[in-house]
Amino acid sequence: MFLKPPSKSPESSMSNPKISLVSEQKRVNFGMNQLSLTVISLFALIFTFLLSGLDFNIATKAIVFSGIVVLYLAIVALIYGRQMKKAEEIADIIEKEEKRELFTNEVENRLKALEEANDLFGASIKPGDMFRLVASRVNELIPNLTCVLFLAVDGSERLKIEFADGKNSQLFRHLEINTLKGNAGKAFLTRKPQIDGNLLLEKNVFPEAVLEELSCAVAVPLMSDGKVFGVLQLYGDAIKRFNSDSVALLESIGERVTPLFKNSLAHERTLSNALTDALTHLPNERAFYLVLENQLAESQRYRQERSLTILTIDISNFAEINQKYGHATGDRILAFAGQIIKAQLRDMDFLARSVGDEFWVVLPTASEKISDEVSERIEKSFVTKPFVISNTERIFLKLNFGSATFGQDGETASELLQAAIIRKQHGKHNVEAAKVIFFPRDYVN
Repeated sequence: MFLKPPSKSPESSMSNPKISLVSEQKRVNFGMNQLSLTVISLFALIFTFLLSGLDFNIATKAIVFSGIVVLYLAIVALIYGRQMKKAEEIADIIEKEEKRELFTNEVENRLKALEEANDLFGASIKPGDMFRLVASRVNELIPNLTCVLFLAVDGSERLKIEFADGKNSQLFRHLEINTLKGNAGKAFLTRKPQIDGNLLLEKNVFPEAVLEELSCAVAVPLMSDGKVFGVLQLYGDAIKRFNSDSVALLESIGERVTPLFKNSLAHERTLSNALTDALTHLPNERAFYLVLENQLAESQRYRQERSLTILTIDISNFAEINQKYGHATGDRILAFAGQIIKAQLRDMDFLARSVGDEFWVVLPTASEKISDEVSERIEKSFVTKPFVISNTERIFLKLNFGSATFGQDGETASELLQAAIIRKQHGKHNVEAAKVIFFPRDYVN
């Protein structure tokens, strides 16, 4: 169903029972008010005339006249109040009729389906999949070209587009705006739906390419526990424009999809925390085993075509560094090492932190030769990137590596990991004890 603005033609007004009701009520109210005011005015004039003929002193006449004026104003205020109350009653009737026409059985069923999705999927569905489901249902109710979800960035006055679906969706994803700008920012701050009929607000925050072939937007804030946590915004073109009906529908949609997004996002956040190392923000051992088991299943299925190698890495003399500079510096070094290692891996590779200074890597489709190349690349990156201890002191870290390849070193996760760790320890004992080299700042420069 496409929502068109109501027609303003005289013919449609005559045929619309709601408009006829308003017109008739206004005519009756106007006639009654005019009659009441006329009668009251006549009585006020008569009382004033009689007052002037009475043998009262000026002070008494002034008091009586003032009473007449006050009484007249009170009666007028009473009539006005009754008229406003009647107008509100008529407005309520019209609003209910409009909602009855807008929220047909078909619309109500589709809105109900959004509520049932929360019971059906709960927190089991990923946020991205949940958003695509919602975007599809929203498009059935309010035809649009693009649907985007802004989420508030913690600790900042910014909104980030977490998901986008439809035209130019790739350009929209992960863009950020200030909450003081844009149609979504206005909806976020006012906590009310907003329409940007000509994208005047949007053009101030988004590049021209992002808004290409889009001409209007409507946004609704998503609230939970009295706070706005996001904004759902739709974009349309010259044909798919938005009006008050669109706003009413989008408000109802927003109320129903809020639990869907909150539950899905909370579940993903909880899962992420359970699989993430708090210090380095890398995946932890649990995540490593999950990924490795999955990759092993693929390698076992396509044994001849799909190689798999894992790496175990640690930092030489890390205990001495910790003792000399303290655990705070040691923690910084671990985070630094994790970043450098990750930067040298392929997109498909998976890096996790184990305990202490140990890092584990899954190299899908990598043979022993490829894993050696990856190890060499990582080692070289530490030669050119020293860790800054202070303004006057830096250190170059040296790493120890161990590797194990599926098939030749083992076929299970425990076998491969044990082989890689033994190989790493063996490498340590067959070379001169690794030393961290310290350079003065002037030498490094």
